[in-house]
Amino acid sequence: MFVTHQRHSTRARLTSLLTGAVLVGSPLIIGVAPALAAQPATSPTSVRAAAQAPTSAAATRATATSRSLRYGQTSSQVKAMQKLLLVRQTGYFGPLTLAAVKRVQRGAKLRVTGVIDAATRTAIERAARQRAQSSRSMGRVPTARSVAPAASKRYAQTYISAKYGWGSAQFQCLSVMWDRESRWKYWVSNPNGRYHGIPQTSSHEWSKDGYTRSQYMGSPEVQIKVGTRYIKSRYGSPCGAWNFWRSHHWY
Repeated sequence: MFVTHQRHSTRARLTSLLTGAVLVGSPLIIGVAPALAAQPATSPTSVRAAAQAPTSAAATRATATSRSLRYGQTSSQVKAMQKLLLVRQTGYFGPLTLAAVKRVQRGAKLRVTGVIDAATRTAIERAARQRAQSSRSMGRVPTARSVAPAASKRYAQTYISAKYGWGSAQFQCLSVMWDRESRWKYWVSNPNGRYHGIPQTSSHEWSKDGYTRSQYMGSPEVQIKVGTRYIKSRYGSPCGAWNFWRSHHWY
């Protein structure tokens, strides 16, 4: 009888202890489980995506400027390139911009695709820097009409020597021929309105170099560059063009 009672007492104490442990532990289980359930699972894919995301605005800009620009696109990046290419800044990658890009690619001995990729972008920026340095070293041509003819002649002599290696004899041929064409007045056009400026070239010629009408008609420098490029490609030199002019009265 004593043993049985002792067993029942021991069982009761164990039951009480276990029941108390469960009751005491239950709030811990109930309180912890929801907190664990609320934590979102982190997948390997999301970790990689977070690691690969740009960490700054500079990284975003670097990604944007690394993209190629091509015919038909419209963007602020196209407009920035047009400024460097000296074509009308519309933001639209049209025919004039395409021609200017190809001209730079040919000059830099790149593959002529018309697409502004990283190498072409670098060539465009380099050409713009060289153009700025050339303007500073040679001096800008005043556009006031009272002094423009004499100033344009001085610029032309310096330019053709630096660009083509043409000396004083070639300049004399150029000077006489353009005296006949326009008297070195950058603002004039011929009676039929087709030929313009100092060298009396048409829009067909200045558009080859990527210039707009306003850029051409507003700058003696641009006119001299377009006119001498035309002479070089068609006659080889100013004296070659002058010899043709004396027989035909045009060149």
